[in-house]
Amino acid sequence: MLLALSLEATPSMAHQYVVGDIEVVHPYAPPTPPGVAMAAGYMEIINHGKEDDRLIGGKVYFAHDVQIHQTVVENDVSRMRRLKDGLVIPAGTSVKIEPMGIHIMFADLAEPLVEGDSQSATLFFENAGEVKVEFAIEHPSSGVMDGMHEEGMHKEGVKMEGMHH
Repeated sequence: MLLALSLEATPSMAHQYVVGDIEVVHPYAPPTPPGVAMAAGYMEIINHGKEDDRLIGGKVYFAHDVQIHQTVVENDVSRMRRLKDGLVIPAGTSVKIEPMGIHIMFADLAEPLVEGDSQSATLFFENAGEVKVEFAIEHPSSGVMDGMHEEGMHKEGVKMEGMHH
């Protein structure tokens, strides 16, 4: 018997999780060296529904806080801004959460993120509710390195707004 009404995210093909109309595809976070206090998480979120939804936060055990940030470049300076109202996932579209764009910030890491491991997380959506996922700890498959997060968060030219250190 199938449990079609289960609220638990069901992993489907290739590291995907589905709850209601929301599908989370390949959540991952690059590994971090010991002593680094923050890390970033990436994924694609697909809204198969007819109404917009909103990613409003999350919870993990490997970090004290989960925030949604957007990196913008102004006058050749990259700035990270916290999206305090969350991230809208428009109906019938997908949103890529990727390096140098919108990303999930894991603040005050309790432990380093080790390549090859996975870390459990719960993402909170305004309409779909809680989506339980596993973040694979790996480098971006495109080969593009997210230097701001992997080389330390306070690199010259990077300013963070709305962050609590």
